Amino acid sequence: MRILKSYGNEGGVIISAPEVDIEERANEPVFIEFDGLPVPFFIQEVTPRGGAKYYLKLEDIDSLAQAEELVGMEPYFNDEDDEDGEDIVGFTLLDQNGKAVGEITAFEDIPGNPCIEISSGALIPCPEECIIDVDPDRKTIRLQIAEGLLNL
Repeated sequence: MRILKSYGNEGGVIISAPEVDIEERANEPVFIEFDGLPVPFFIQEVTPRGGAKYYLKLEDIDSLAQAEELVGMEPYFNDEDDEDGEDIVGFTLLDQNGKAVGEITAFEDIPGNPCIEISSGALIPCPEECIIDVDPDRKTIRLQIAEGLLNL
């Protein structure tokens, strides 16, 4: 996949994706690397443009200038199946103070930036050094979460 050009003044882009059916995967986050780290974006809108091209509107990309910064980048879907993370699906995520943040619905083993998805749809980075404790009996994980990340 490759972002070919910006489209419109509200942050839309035209993407070429000959090997992927974007419409079928529109509910999954698409990742774009910034400074070597994958950043997840959720697709707000997808419209086929003919051939293997699509119009995409990504969450948090709201201007022509932001869309222009993405031109030439190669977004991708996380296709790795990580069975190690599957055993925490259904656990409750707690912040560093023990406050419930949400239920873990998925584990995304993004190289260099593992994340857990919670019931609100938020992706929370969870590198090993931020895990405070895991209680399999209570089905909870306590995680050091950066201030402001969840706007709790």
